[in-house]
Amino acid sequence: MNAHAFGAATHLIDEPDQVRKLHTTATPLIGGLAVLVPSLLLSLTYTLNIKADPFLMTAILASGVMLAVGVIDDRLNLSASWRILALTIIVLAVTALEPLFILHTLRFHIMRVDFDVPLEPFAVPLTALMIVGFVNASNMADGMNGQLLGSVIIWSLFIVLHIGAGGNLPYLILICSCIVALFFNLRGQIFSGSAGAYAASLFIALGAIAAYRKAWGALPAETPVFWFWLPVLDCLRLFASRPLKRQSPFRGDRNHFHHVLLDLVPARFALAIYLALLAIPGVAWEIDARSGKFALLGCVAIYALLIATNELRHWIAGNRTPSGPPNAAPQRIARS
Repeated sequence: MNAHAFGAATHLIDEPDQVRKLHTTATPLIGGLAVLVPSLLLSLTYTLNIKADPFLMTAILASGVMLAVGVIDDRLNLSASWRILALTIIVLAVTALEPLFILHTLRFHIMRVDFDVPLEPFAVPLTALMIVGFVNASNMADGMNGQLLGSVIIWSLFIVLHIGAGGNLPYLILICSCIVALFFNLRGQIFSGSAGAYAASLFIALGAIAAYRKAWGALPAETPVFWFWLPVLDCLRLFASRPLKRQSPFRGDRNHFHHVLLDLVPARFALAIYLALLAIPGVAWEIDARSGKFALLGCVAIYALLIATNELRHWIAGNRTPSGPPNAAPQRIARS
């Protein structure tokens, strides 16, 4: 495997800093390229040569451009404002090129009643806000080996169930690429980086919107809540809590949910717990709407309990009276 050589040649190397990046060795940030380049090229070939849904061309090109932005971020460490600006421009271009990606109306099915929520005249900015928010949440959630790739596999499977034969092959290709990359990612040999997080999550977001629009009202608008709830909820929690600490909402820290899991349980179990919590509501929703709602409530309760447990743990540690002579200096409490 030439990952280190390629990473060094392109300066796509993630160096540990023992603050937020606790991996033990310098690791190539080429997982996103390894997954997305073949996936997008094969999908483009399929779209050009086979009768596929027209929206795929726009989704592939947009994800390719976002991949390039992610590589620049991995290389130069762009500020959050520049990343969000680039993403917003790309998303607005997508809505201009392909009307299918504009959400004009959201049709909900709640308590056996269908009702529509019109988004006009703000359909374009509201759609862009949803996409940008989800992509940003997915990028914030990245940081545990296997987390992003596992999430993309789960989301792609949900999309394949609904998007139809004309659009499912690119997502099947993405699943296969993620499975191969997962083998190396779980061993800490490559990281997906911003390139993988941004490009893959944009492709997922566009696929989810296409599946919803192509269903012509048969797919309730609340369905993506059951698919994407975990990174979105965690992003909202951090965006609310960081300003209370007089921090920027975009400031990086080790307070994400996957960090909480790594603090509370052995690393070999943390990924399984994360992916199980992510997938269970969506799987239950696909089987039965009522079961899906109970599953979502249960998973949110587990999420809240783990967050509260970790906060209590650190509060106790921070207020514990140090042992030793009265004049001894306070001991430093190590964090994993």
